[in-house]
Amino acid sequence: MNEVKHIEIAGTNGEQLAKFYRELFDWKISQRDMAGFAYHDIATAKGPSMGIRHEPEGKPELVIYIEVSDLDASFAAAESLGATVRIPPMQYGELRFALINDPEGNPIGLTQA
Repeated sequence: MNEVKHIEIAGTNGEQLAKFYRELFDWKISQRDMAGFAYHDIATAKGPSMGIRHEPEGKPELVIYIEVSDLDASFAAAESLGATVRIPPMQYGELRFALINDPEGNPIGLTQA
């Protein structure tokens, strides 16, 4: 298991990012409200799902979400290996996920199958 499940592009201007990727790669991108902020789903025929997150108070980043069989165990292992916590394991609708920074500061999302 432990496959790349989702790739998320984040930036301070989600509309501009959506337009950029739509026009550059001819991607089909739709917008939806996600807990009060705009989220842009990128239609993919195969491979991991993809999206663009509007993060007006944040910073641009690319987040890769890895699907694990035991989120709590993987989260604990990541911490013991030097990861820092951004979002501890939580439930969002049907999705259970966490967000960490690896020891170099790269964001990594963990999702549970």
